[in-house]
Amino acid sequence: MPHFLSRDAASFWLSGQWMTETIGGSDVGATETIAKQDADGQWRLHGRKWFSSAVVGEAALALARPEGATDGPAALALFYVETMDGRQRRPELVIDRLKDKLGTHELPTAEIHLDGLPAWPLGELAHGVRQVAPMLNITRTWNTVCAVASMARALSLARDYATRRQAFGRPLIEQPLHARTLADMQAEFEGAFALAFEVAHLLGRVEHGTAAAHEAALLRLLTPLAKLWTGKLAVKLCSEALECFGGAGYIEDTGLPQLLRDAQVYALWEGTTNVLSLDSLRALGGGQLTALRTAIGHWLGGADGRSAGAMLAALDAAETWLDHHAAHRESLEAGARGFALTLARCCAAALLARQAGWSAQRGDPRPTAALRRFIDHGLDRLVSPEIDDTALLLG
Repeated sequence: MPHFLSRDAASFWLSGQWMTETIGGSDVGATETIAKQDADGQWRLHGRKWFSSAVVGEAALALARPEGATDGPAALALFYVETMDGRQRRPELVIDRLKDKLGTHELPTAEIHLDGLPAWPLGELAHGVRQVAPMLNITRTWNTVCAVASMARALSLARDYATRRQAFGRPLIEQPLHARTLADMQAEFEGAFALAFEVAHLLGRVEHGTAAAHEAALLRLLTPLAKLWTGKLAVKLCSEALECFGGAGYIEDTGLPQLLRDAQVYALWEGTTNVLSLDSLRALGGGQLTALRTAIGHWLGGADGRSAGAMLAALDAAETWLDHHAAHRESLEAGARGFALTLARCCAAALLARQAGWSAQRGDPRPTAALRRFIDHGLDRLVSPEIDDTALLLG
């Protein structure tokens, strides 16, 4: 623990997570890594991890199936491993190659073989996926904050350029359509920012044991919602930002294309949009929709009737949709993405309303403008599953 908590670069340790395997991906139940005990009782890991983060670090958490355990995700165990033996990398850890990725080139991701790497089980020798869930909450929150940061960077560059670039006799920022485009992007960013840091706030309250009961339930639901929505939004907004530069946005030596390449990863890491949409449905099994209504009612506070009405109407529509499809699993899953995006946008709008109310009391009308624009973009993303049409289109 002193290594992980250190602020000294000479003694600080970096830790990764090794879960993804070639045949598994999000289906971690297909994990083929085996944990065996040697003659001295030491657990050792044998297998191949296909997408391993922070492999240059000193430690990792890894999922493996104890030798003789049954199939399926419930039989997996969570292990702690150390990658270094003094200043040398352990010989039981073989780095096959670093990934040639679309973006995030500064962060090495590796394919590795484990050939008897010493490991220590964390807790019981089962239910490893459940045990690693708290870490996933943190990494999904981190993913959300990074997505928001990429949006902020792209928007900042686009706005600055608009004040400098002259076209058709005046700066781009004075061209009505371009100004509208930038303002639309700003409103979406502010909604994403509000939701991302509400999740961070809730995570802190839960970890410190100061959260109300509904807040703990809310964190379980909002974490996947925030991650999936901001991940998709970052790609869209960074793409729009490149377009704001015209042809220069497509030229490598401007540095702009990297914004879009790096943003694409947010929708992939720590659960794809579809995986997290299904996870959001699982989260609703514990009464989290009630917790969401409680929170939204609190966030709305003194919101004007139009804004409050739009949010509550979208939330009512989502609840009606859920009730209608709850008994039909295929229909429920087919429409899960639209349902999740609707909930995420309702939450973001309510948080913008909270900020708008606070700022209006201090004479700042700008957050109210962001709220109006965000709501004008629409909150309802619900879709009809249309199972038969899907089958026809894919047949």
